[in-house]
Amino acid sequence: PFGYQPWRDQRTFQAMFDILESDIVVMQETKIQRKDLQDDMVLVPGWDVFFSLPKHKKGYSGVAIYTRNASCAPIRAEEGITGVLCPPKSTTNFRDLPSDQQIGGYPRPGQLSGIVEDTVLDSEGRCVILEFPAFVLLGVYCPANRDESRVEFRTSFFEALDVRIRNLVAEGKEVILTGDLNVIRSEVDSTNVMENLRKENMTIGEWISLPTRRIFNQLIFEGDIVGDRDEGRQTPVLWDLCRCFHPSRLGMNTCWDTKKNTRPANNGSRIDYILCSNGIRDWFTSANIQEGLMGSDHCPVFATIAGTIARNGSQVSLNDVMNPA
Repeated sequence: PFGYQPWRDQRTFQAMFDILESDIVVMQETKIQRKDLQDDMVLVPGWDVFFSLPKHKKGYSGVAIYTRNASCAPIRAEEGITGVLCPPKSTTNFRDLPSDQQIGGYPRPGQLSGIVEDTVLDSEGRCVILEFPAFVLLGVYCPANRDESRVEFRTSFFEALDVRIRNLVAEGKEVILTGDLNVIRSEVDSTNVMENLRKENMTIGEWISLPTRRIFNQLIFEGDIVGDRDEGRQTPVLWDLCRCFHPSRLGMNTCWDTKKNTRPANNGSRIDYILCSNGIRDWFTSANIQEGLMGSDHCPVFATIAGTIARNGSQVSLNDVMNPA
């Protein structure tokens, strides 16, 4: 993004993060190999970084989460959704570590379809999970709906993501899910949906019921669902924060077609989200998009947590919760 303002002048990650005024920055589609990581990407003064990079494909996918170490140092870190990967320099996968080293919520036998193996699902560098004292954060880059050859992988990835989040919530942990989820929630979250459906001779009900969208809408509160809920998805567990603060706003797009130059006319879709579990919804004071920030075919999405939050019936400092003595 350093070819664009406001990043162009200083051209450092530290300057970028200062402009964003963030404590946690989640990036997707890093498209970099481990051997190409440079000091200025990894050794950012005042920040820690956690990467998940693809195991086989080069210059593809990838997720990174930067955390400001003065305000929010994670206590555990993992890559992948299923827990099948191993920590650095270890041959024990995350889900088989001692319980005090696990983040938890791993899919149990029978919870996933098994159509795509866990090792394959987690081979593309699509998820970093950090546990903080107050919540578990998932930074995700979900597979796109490119062609028929990826349908099973995409659906299985969403299935695993849904199960992991539900399991974490069932274990009593608060969850924040953020990233490029590559799914449009409803017709108000994309330009010209109805026109495109008419061209494809598809009803809105059929569109809403496409597999990944159906999984996603059952995961979130106030999601649009046709028919009965699926087994294991009887209750929603996450709030779509941008819609909490802007429930009926149109044109809240986060991604545009660069080749067709659709951004100036705001002809795009909302596929980037920050979602949170019910217990921490009231901690947030705002959530929005930053459509004016350039440097990608996506724009940033942000959410702000209050400095003082309600916890266990008392008002406490967020800093104290995130950094307990």
